[in-house]
Amino acid sequence: LTEEQEDIIEKLPFMKDIQAKAREMILVESDVDAEMDLASAVERAPEFMMDDEYPLHSSDESNILESSIGVTDDDMQKLDDAYRMVRNSMDEEPWDKVMVREMEGFDNLANETLDEIEDCLDELGGSSYNVTRWLLYDLDFNVSNLMLASIKHNPEAPVLFHHWYPQLVTYSRYKDARMRDYDFSWEDVQNSDTAELQKYYRGFGYDEIPAKAPSETGVVSFEDLDEEEIKMAAFESWMAEVYNPESDRKDFDDDDLQDTDNVFSEYYEHPQHPDKPTFEDVEEDLENWNEEFENAEDSESFAYRDQMGQSFKYDVIRDEEFQKEFRGHLVVSCSPDDDDLEVAEKITVRFQEEFGKQVWVETRIEELAREEDNVFEIWLE
Repeated sequence: LTEEQEDIIEKLPFMKDIQAKAREMILVESDVDAEMDLASAVERAPEFMMDDEYPLHSSDESNILESSIGVTDDDMQKLDDAYRMVRNSMDEEPWDKVMVREMEGFDNLANETLDEIEDCLDELGGSSYNVTRWLLYDLDFNVSNLMLASIKHNPEAPVLFHHWYPQLVTYSRYKDARMRDYDFSWEDVQNSDTAELQKYYRGFGYDEIPAKAPSETGVVSFEDLDEEEIKMAAFESWMAEVYNPESDRKDFDDDDLQDTDNVFSEYYEHPQHPDKPTFEDVEEDLENWNEEFENAEDSESFAYRDQMGQSFKYDVIRDEEFQKEFRGHLVVSCSPDDDDLEVAEKITVRFQEEFGKQVWVETRIEELAREEDNVFEIWLE
């Protein structure tokens, strides 16, 4: 608007009514009852721009807008109706408010809010999606309530967004959550407002709050494994133990085969298993583990330390006869059952008697295998 148009609008009769109503809406301390629910009172109060009809001019009343800039009451009525339609659509219809919030940008944000968003991004450290647009959208919501309401909506598998918790860590508005060390109770969960969570999801197209099955989330169950899960865990462990896919990548008929790839070479190096840590990584983990128990004094702590992991150093004795005679490596893989171990021992003794140092026999005990699994495999490497 030009200065001239602003002056005209200021002189409109109903502008005085607006200014008078604005003065009446100003609350002082004496206006607020100590026991009054201010939030409910504000929610019940009528909204001037939405609830009041546009004031039409009477036949004997002059219309300054029409006489000065040609805007009639019909034009203003259409503008008022359009405004109401837009407001109703924003409040009720599901649409991408995340995108709209992003388009509004940072221009109208306080410096403190901008600093908090920057701190939150640092706390996140990185993400697979554009977090900034969601942080802008979240400014209109109580994130701590969103998290509690998500748990209330689906306790077994709540959907908690990656960018929610860092806001509790960095935003001043969530100081109370930090003061209580994020120690929320089930009572807090039950008292949370799921209506706000529904409004949150409606802002980007959901008619209902989505729910996921526990298997689709990172929720870990501490219930006992069933029979099928035990068998699958045993099979996966066995596969990782006895099969190295890197070995299949070697072509022993290749002229470019290196001595380190030849099982008959003294320089042979067993390929690193893709699903297992390297020897160096294991050594580093064990060193760090032992450092945690440096100040331990009771024997139970040391027993626990050694039970969870320990390393041994061996003296390697080079057997020249074995190096000369060695022809292959026989592996016997079986369960810890005594009957299986007895058979494995007979095989070991028989091969020693028959082949001596030509064949090295190794028995691998699959701890997760049970007698009914009938695990007894033999192969030559």
